[in-house]
Parts: sequence; C-alpha cells; structure tokens
Amino acid sequence: MDHRDISAAPITRNEAATIPQRRAVDWFYVGAALILVAIVVVGFAPSFYFRYARDLTGATTHPLPTYLILHGVVLSSWYLLYLTQTCLIATKRVEIHRALGLAGAVVAILLLAVSLNVVLRAPARNLAAGASIAQISLMVIGDIAILLLFAALVAFGLLLRRRKEIHKPLMYLASVCIVAPAIARWPGAEAVLPLSVVVPQLSFCAALVVHDMVTMRRVHPATIWGIAAYLLVGGASIPLAFSELGHRLVNALV
Repeated sequence: MDHRDISAAPITRNEAATIPQRRAVDWFYVGAALILVAIVVVGFAPSFYFRYARDLTGATTHPLPTYLILHGVVLSSWYLLYLTQTCLIATKRVEIHRALGLAGAVVAILLLAVSLNVVLRAPARNLAAGASIAQISLMVIGDIAILLLFAALVAFGLLLRRRKEIHKPLMYLASVCIVAPAIARWPGAEAVLPLSVVVPQLSFCAALVVHDMVTMRRVHPATIWGIAAYLLVGGASIPLAFSELGHRLVNALV
C-alpha cells in the first residue's frame, strides 16, 4: 500500500481548469455586493446617512421618525452582512460564513417586518405630499410584491444553503430585488421612473446570466427561476396597482 500523503498527488488537468472558475464565481458575488452597498449608500446618503450633516451648513433638518431610522439600520445591516458573507466565501472562510447564517436569517425577518411597516405607513405621507392615488398604489403594491419575493428567495436560499449553486444566485437576487428604493433616490432617477429602477435591476439579472454562461457553460435553473419570479412579480404588480382592487387597498391605508 502506498502511504504517501494523498495531498501531494498531482492535480489533474480538469481539476486545475476549475480553479480559476471557482475564484471567478466567488469574486463575482463580492463585486456585486460592493456595487449594491454603493447603490444603497449613495441613494440614502441625503435622507439618512448624511441627513444631519446639513445642520453644519445652517440648513434645518427635521428628525426622522423612529420607524424610519430602524428601517435604515436594518436595511444597511442586510447589505453589509451580504458583503461580509460573500467576502468570507471568496477567502475560503466557510465555517465563519456558516456561523453567520443564523444572523442572516434574523436580519432578513427583521427587514421584512420593518419594510412592511414603512410601506403601509407610506400612503398617508405620500398623499399629503401631493401624490395621486394611482402613483401611491403603484408604489405600495409594487413594494409589497417585491418584499414577498425577497422573503421567498431568502427562505429557499437558506433551506438550500448546502447546495451553493442554488444558494448563491438566490441570495444575490434577493439582495437585488429590494435595492429599487435606493436606486430611485439617485440624482435624476426620479425623473425617468420606472426605467431608472428597472434597467439597473435587469442589468444585475443579465450579469448573473453571463456569469453562469462563463463559469458553467449554461444558465443554472436557480438563476432562471429566480429571474422569472422577479419578472412575474414586477409584471403582475403593475396592472394590479392600477386596478380597482389596488385603489381600494390604498384608500384603506390612507
């Protein structure tokens, strides 16, 4: 029997070929997480992160309600945790990544709760600001639908966390689908809504498809089903928002 250390065995050609692909997969998600964090920071900088910096210039700043501060903290925690988790995988610190999995589940539940609270409080505030019932309905129905999609993607992603080829794209898409409010707050974005939100999110989806094609020579079913769910939810929420049912829902919340 050969008692040599099997770790000293030469790497086969096929095994060597997969190493760059694995690294590309890991760093793709790190790059995406960095972009998402940047989008959130820029989008919410004036109204949240640097809100009180205007006081230094003599401008009057009204304090944010507690529920909005809580939402901002939890949302920020989600994206920072997502960035941390992708970095841990890219640097092969899998055990720490798994240990933080419970924290991810807790933050996701908190984010769903505080976000729904913000959405349900929004109609009265937006109506007072001069928005029409149709505009408010589109925002409320769309936001609720996206939050439910976020919950489903995260739930399946955590349930299938041992299957990384499914777990990674589902958590990626979950983070992409709820970044719309941050994108909408970028300078000039409001003037070209909803294109200013839809185009960047579709670009994230397209990037995931390209990533699959480059690393696996095919689009993984998890990617297909995740993107299809996003398109279905987004497409269905628009006619529902402009329907009589959608308007009744908004009127009930005002």
